Amino acid sequence: MQDEIDRYARSTRLISFDPRVKLAATIVFIVVLAFMREPLAVWISLTFALMMVEISGVPMRHIGHNFLLTFPFILIASLALLLTAGWMSALLMGMRISASILVLLVLVSTTPFFDTLRALRWFRVPPLMCNLMMFTYRFIFVLLDEMGRMRLSRKARGFTGGKSLLDRSAFTTLSNTIGMVFVRANDRANHIYNALLARGYNGEVRSATPLKAKGRDVVFAIAYLISATILVAAQLGVLHWTL
Repeated sequence: MQDEIDRYARSTRLISFDPRVKLAATIVFIVVLAFMREPLAVWISLTFALMMVEISGVPMRHIGHNFLLTFPFILIASLALLLTAGWMSALLMGMRISASILVLLVLVSTTPFFDTLRALRWFRVPPLMCNLMMFTYRFIFVLLDEMGRMRLSRKARGFTGGKSLLDRSAFTTLSNTIGMVFVRANDRANHIYNALLARGYNGEVRSATPLKAKGRDVVFAIAYLISATILVAAQLGVLHWTL
């Protein structure tokens, strides 16, 4: 499961770019986009986000699947604004959120998770927060793995699920399964933590490969800065639809 999450991060066109540059550029773009209210600026931002998706080389199916997971939240936010500010404001809200999600998907799909943590530490994000993110990320897959094993064990013993919502036997089996999943996941988590300590873990995210920015990273940062500048120009009225 964990390899499935990061598999595109190591095979995309942006894998060799410095994660610090990608992280900083993405955050700046999203912050600038949050203040955009002019339709032209929002359209430009969405176009730029789609261009970055294409340039990244991440399969559209992967991007589309993850984007659809966030679509209900986009819809709720847009509908809430529709009732108070009209259809245009709701449409622009949906487009702003969509553009932000797309550039975030480009970031996470082209950057291994632990490289992102290293970039966060370089920006002086507290070690406690980075460690919490790292262990949460790791133990989610431990929990999912244990759930898969328990599901396989139930099937091997002939469990096929309850016939109805009132099937007490099925509820008993499922409740016992849930309890055992957490017990076994906790046991595996302790083993993982002890293994980290045995390998010299002291609370810092370390890597044998140092982070180093290159010329292509400067080009990447400039591209995002230019797009942010164009958004500001469109918002201030320097650019018009006639362009």
